[in-house]
Amino acid sequence: MVTMITMTFTLKNREKTITKETMQECISTFVKEFEEAENELQSVRMNQGDDPSEYFIISGKKSTQDWYQTIKKGMLK
Repeated sequence: MVTMITMTFTLKNREKTITKETMQECISTFVKEFEEAENELQSVRMNQGDDPSEYFIISGKKSTQDWYQTIKKGMLK
């Protein structure tokens, strides 16, 4: 069974949740569908599997932007 990744991108006045098989697919989907809003990113939360107590979160506009740009550059060559 494949463990899915769910990433919730918190923007200025909204959230976008994407579920895919990998973090790379989630980021790629966000870039394709919402790249115009990437400067609004406030936080990113990533859950893997069915245990809601297991998650990764990056929060704070500068930290989130730095993390997102680093991941995006590493993936989308």
